[in-house]
Amino acid sequence: MIYAAFTLWLFLLTFAGIGVYKLWLGMIGPRWVNWLLLPGTVVSEMAYIFGCLITGGEIRRAKLIDFGNTGDGQSHTEAAAKFKTIGPLTASLMTVIVCGAAILIVDGLLGESVVATFARSAGGLTPTSLPAEVPTAWAKFWVQAVGQLTLIRLMCETLSGIGWRQWQGPMFVYLAMCLSIRLTPVRRNLRATLGAVTVICALVALIGLVWRGFEDVLERIWPLLTYIYATMLTVLAVTLVVRGAVALTNALRGKGPTRRSGSHSAGDA
Repeated sequence: MIYAAFTLWLFLLTFAGIGVYKLWLGMIGPRWVNWLLLPGTVVSEMAYIFGCLITGGEIRRAKLIDFGNTGDGQSHTEAAAKFKTIGPLTASLMTVIVCGAAILIVDGLLGESVVATFARSAGGLTPTSLPAEVPTAWAKFWVQAVGQLTLIRLMCETLSGIGWRQWQGPMFVYLAMCLSIRLTPVRRNLRATLGAVTVICALVALIGLVWRGFEDVLERIWPLLTYIYATMLTVLAVTLVVRGAVALTNALRGKGPTRRSGSHSAGDA
């Protein structure tokens, strides 16, 4: 059952990251978004390029972020996979794997105190982590839905409880956020991205069937998955509140919705 739950939370994490990225593009534009997420952008784009190369694809131009005076701040990497379906799927899969591995490395180097603070901040609140089962009844669904608000509260308490004067904690919070938002190639083919996430979930379930001890491994990384998911959930909630407040302010001032140039441009090849 834990593998079905892992699939559910990984898909929700993917959608949350895509949603945050798209909302930020509309609010502040690609230049500032890519500056803010620079570590995640570099890892994600480089992994996608490598994925294209191992399928025999062609890299016609590689500019991770256009930071020139007249640039739009977007990624202008032209990476074309060789095969129509397998190529983009492999490149997207490479992005998910590399960003996921980077999150694990950053957690091992910097994240122990932050994740521990996140667990301690739970106190008597439930749930203290993501449920390891998919809700099969209406009552369980609402318990898990209410638990999402609990995770946001835990994240807020964690951010107020970590030592901001020591660089390791804040650096982990920042890098984990960047890598989580760019966990998938946001500006690439969405079907290939969802296919890559599906392949990851299928591989995890397959390994679990072959190797019985793998469930223990998954349980050990479950606190980190909970922290990452809570981070994305909190960032998404704050982003929606800010965007709603801005829209309401503009409406009260008699201004219509505005669009930033370049925020809705087509994805790279």
